[in-house]
Amino acid sequence: MESLTFENFISLIIVFVSWLLIAFLLTAKTKNKTSNILLALFLIVNAQDSSGMFASYFVYPKFPGWGMIINSTVFFKLPLLYLYVLSVIYSDFKLQKKHLLHALTWVINIIILTPHFFAVDFDGKLAFLNENNVEKKSEIWASYILVHIQIVVYFIMCFMAIKKYKLLLLENYSNASLFNYKWLFQIILLFAIEALIGTFKNVFLFAHLDMALYISQISVSIFALGFITWIVLKALHSPELFRGININLQLVKNLVLEQINLNKEVIREDELEEIAQLKKHMSNEEPYLDASLTIDDLSKQMNIPTKDLSILINHHLNQHFFDFVNGYRIRKAMEILQNPKKSELTILEILYEVGFNSKSSFNTAFKKHTNQTPTQFREKHLKSVA
Repeated sequence: MESLTFENFISLIIVFVSWLLIAFLLTAKTKNKTSNILLALFLIVNAQDSSGMFASYFVYPKFPGWGMIINSTVFFKLPLLYLYVLSVIYSDFKLQKKHLLHALTWVINIIILTPHFFAVDFDGKLAFLNENNVEKKSEIWASYILVHIQIVVYFIMCFMAIKKYKLLLLENYSNASLFNYKWLFQIILLFAIEALIGTFKNVFLFAHLDMALYISQISVSIFALGFITWIVLKALHSPELFRGININLQLVKNLVLEQINLNKEVIREDELEEIAQLKKHMSNEEPYLDASLTIDDLSKQMNIPTKDLSILINHHLNQHFFDFVNGYRIRKAMEILQNPKKSELTILEILYEVGFNSKSSFNTAFKKHTNQTPTQFREKHLKSVA
């Protein structure tokens, strides 16, 4: 075995930290075991891809075919990440037979390598691997191209899924603390950066730029170590990061298209009446004081189908449900802040009273509506009263 290099040392740390997180994911008590299993599988494949030491030192010399299969598991990395994203977005996500289609690129890669590698004997496999400039072989080129096509496609799919998730949250929920899509966006963005650095590494490999290749290899290893360590810290500090949404929820634009197809795109008089009823209900009953209010809750209170209410708010009123509800919360907070009799209430007490459960989300929403912080608003109006 070769002496331990700095790159190999970093790789060993990555593998060690990855397996610690894998053990945590597989033993943690959670309702969503599927998400943890998918993330654990992703980490296993990622650890193998980041180091490659196990296959290189212990498998390839005696079992080159199995070594190639182990390395080919890189084709499962992006599909596992994408399925993980879906599993944490949708509370009722389940693995189905159709998800086996995500193994298609792995199958194609095996087919590409079969004629000159898997179909030959032991000596032929070793000759294939030990040949000078093996990276120039058409099969290796095809594998690398396939990997990078897969990377682009799956990252687009991941970001599209997260964007849809964000819109569904805005259209159906009023509690900003549920909006953990930022975690998903961060993990995908960081992995995209790692993949980009890895792409440059492969370019340097095929261009035989040894120094640039070495620097890029070290960069990928260090970035991968930071990435996996960040995931570990996130998992330990926030073991329950997500509240999944129902997989049957539809974006308002799709609901509106359904109306157009049914020739109902023009707002009807009864819809105008429902808008008036909605505003009256919000003012008189103050359902927004419930921090966990959802559009489904509001539809039950008003006896209006959820789809119709969603179109009324998100389309006809041209506001996301999240902004619509928080507008009432902010106006209620403004009333309290202007009231001299309630000057002893702290900002924290007020935000909880009007339906917020996060100081940061309250301050952000308040400043968005008034261009002032709650403290500035209170001081200005209480001074004018005095």
